[in-house]
Amino acid sequence: MQATSALAIPERRGMTAEELCCALILAFFAIQGAIPFIAPNHAPEASGLPTTRLMFYGGVGSQLVVYAAIAYLLLRQAAGIMRRLRAMQWTLGIALLAIASTFWSQFPAYTVRRSVPFAMAGLFGLYLATRYPVRRQLAILRVTMLTLAAASIALALAFPRLGLDYSTGHHADWQGVFTQKNTCGEMMVLATAILLAGWKPTWQRIASAALFLGVLFMTGSRSAWLLEAAVVLLWAALTAARRVDAPTRILAALAALFGLPATAVALFWWRGPLLAWLGRGPTLSGRTLIWQQVWVFIQQRPWLGWGYEAFWRGMRGQAFRIDAALNFVVFHAHNGFLEIWLNLGLAGLALFVLSYARAWRGLWPTLRAGQVERVLWPVLVLSLVLLYNLDENTLLTYNGIFWVLYVMAVANIELLRAEDRLQSEVARRRQRRSYATGPALP
Repeated sequence: MQATSALAIPERRGMTAEELCCALILAFFAIQGAIPFIAPNHAPEASGLPTTRLMFYGGVGSQLVVYAAIAYLLLRQAAGIMRRLRAMQWTLGIALLAIASTFWSQFPAYTVRRSVPFAMAGLFGLYLATRYPVRRQLAILRVTMLTLAAASIALALAFPRLGLDYSTGHHADWQGVFTQKNTCGEMMVLATAILLAGWKPTWQRIASAALFLGVLFMTGSRSAWLLEAAVVLLWAALTAARRVDAPTRILAALAALFGLPATAVALFWWRGPLLAWLGRGPTLSGRTLIWQQVWVFIQQRPWLGWGYEAFWRGMRGQAFRIDAALNFVVFHAHNGFLEIWLNLGLAGLALFVLSYARAWRGLWPTLRAGQVERVLWPVLVLSLVLLYNLDENTLLTYNGIFWVLYVMAVANIELLRAEDRLQSEVARRRQRRSYATGPALP
């Protein structure tokens, strides 16, 4: 029996009410719950907007609505989700550890209020993978990103005080409905990755790509353009891999494996001109200074960390020492892997590494067989998770979309493995029956 691709299933037109609900929830996570005019985050507040009752109650109310909707969807698909939890042991362990960190957190009440929704967001990613084939997942995500891109254009043009970046020297750059221009750029890179994962040269998709790239250009985020180039190159390489034989694919994979260190050395050697082009200094806009300070506090609690979302609490707790040392306010570690270590310790980082390695191990047989279209979307998600978390924190972010996408990708890979095991078992049974019955009589 030949393996079938979820992308080979004819695409259904239109969106059901349930799918539109999922798209709205994903949009909420993409903007990290910072809804313009209702619940803006620190970025609009820093631009001088006054805090109102609407912002407070709107923020709380939107959280309740979104997570109530997630709870309803999870209950509807509870049986399927429970069947898949066992295969998600390492990823599930990250969420459980986040909740358990309440017991050693600096601020236990704060940690439990953030860790439970974090776990629910992961279950929502598992729900999407269990409920819909990959093609429908991509369709829902396309609707989400088209809505956010259109809203960003409207906000930047009609309400520049909200839609333009507030930071010094970037007042003409778009941040749209997102928290800052770099986040807007990263989301547009994600949007183009969603298009490429199910690419067809139709006028609708070409127009969507032009929309996403246009918003990306207006953000002025050069780091996002580098990510965009990396995504396009990866997509082109994977597309080309379908047209070559297995030995060539293995050689190409080995070349890429050895080419990554060479690329890293080249980037280090030419870091001066590259950083100048990106508009960053030798400290990567202060990131290396932040990493040095974060490492000091990681060493104080190396095994279990400070508790999920419990470290960066402004003047409360230990984070103010970093702010005082650097003379500016820091909201996260600006490195996803250091952030995991800081929040959940080496135990949390080990769980992520095990989960990430298991995901790539599950992808390798399909990639080696040249069935790239079956795993293109998970490959792009895993690659973006790695790239985004080098100098930002996206995976462990409360109300963040990348935790949802990561769990969804891991679940898609586990479903693919289960599908391949089932097909192999069916083929073995047919072979045994053919041996038992013997050749047909003439």
